[in-house]
Amino acid sequence: MLVLISAVLLSACATVNAGADFEPGVRLDQYHTFDWGGGDSLPVGDPRLDNNPFFDSRVRAAVELELAARGLARSTTTPDLLVHYHASIRQRVDVIRADEGRGYSSPRDSRSDMVVEYDEGTLIIDMAEPKAKSILWRGWAQTDVGGLVENPREMEKRIRESVQRMMRQFPRTP
Repeated sequence: MLVLISAVLLSACATVNAGADFEPGVRLDQYHTFDWGGGDSLPVGDPRLDNNPFFDSRVRAAVELELAARGLARSTTTPDLLVHYHASIRQRVDVIRADEGRGYSSPRDSRSDMVVEYDEGTLIIDMAEPKAKSILWRGWAQTDVGGLVENPREMEKRIRESVQRMMRQFPRTP
């Protein structure tokens, strides 16, 4: 019971770990338009999200909002960038120090260890140059998605937060 309660509390305040990487020397601020590249044929890892049009539209809306905030407009004719995303969910196991998880320290003994199982969601966004089909920028975010699949509003919030955090490392265009 304690493990279940702890898992619920941990997922309620789950943090989003996010980052990005790009080719050194590339000037991302020179790009002004984007469009969506081909769809992803890889499964997400949860049948409720695989080929789910609502999940897809939430991810696309969050990405489009962040790109617009950085001065990029969507163009279906000759975009400067192609955007592609991949999402996955996998079960993880984490051993945490129960006392440290509550914010205080305790003597190191095996009685304060506990095992928590959770579903880790990963979202990857790629920005590619259309002609060369080379990736210029990749952003990623990972978070505990326990309970989110059953709660579309919370899933939408977590997607937006994930995209916002990774896009902080994508420059605004002048």
